[in-house]
Amino acid sequence: MIDAFLEVFYILDIQVIILAALLFFIGYVLAPTAYYKKIKWMTIYPFFIIHLMDKYFKREWPGLLIFAVILVLNSLSMLVNLLSGWIFFLPYILIIYMGLNVGVVMYHMLEGRFYYISLFNPVAMIELPVAWISIAMAIQFSINRFFEEKMFVDVSFGQYISCFIYTILPLLFIAAIIETVIIILARRQESEDI
Repeated sequence: MIDAFLEVFYILDIQVIILAALLFFIGYVLAPTAYYKKIKWMTIYPFFIIHLMDKYFKREWPGLLIFAVILVLNSLSMLVNLLSGWIFFLPYILIIYMGLNVGVVMYHMLEGRFYYISLFNPVAMIELPVAWISIAMAIQFSINRFFEEKMFVDVSFGQYISCFIYTILPLLFIAAIIETVIIILARRQESEDI
């Protein structure tokens, strides 16, 4: 089981993971400007997500439902990242746009305060590397698929799906537990303050 969890780290090139992280941060750095200047094409999706969260993410939801929603949404997002490898340029666009989306939502929620420091929270410290790994898998798959000479370890898409199941999903499960606990504790703190 541990070997299956670690397999992704043997097949991924560290430089591709670093590239994914750098592309994410390009989007994240652009987010405050997009938010402040209200650049519609850059902020329409994150504001749609903010609206959905405000409308449907109810305070009275039980912890298990919060956990399930977080896990399902994050898992679908990471699966889309991985599937983007079938279209050559798409992983690069997705990771920059993910950084932009996360940045706009964070900037809105924090009202601009502690914007960069906020990434050093336990949930982000799990979810962000998971996002970079899922995009790195897509990038490696697409490069090996579209070029005859293989630049990376030749891995089938099925092996990437296996890494998704044995590495990404367990990490997202842990992140969802932590995030749910934080939401419940914050909810209790708010009710005590009233």
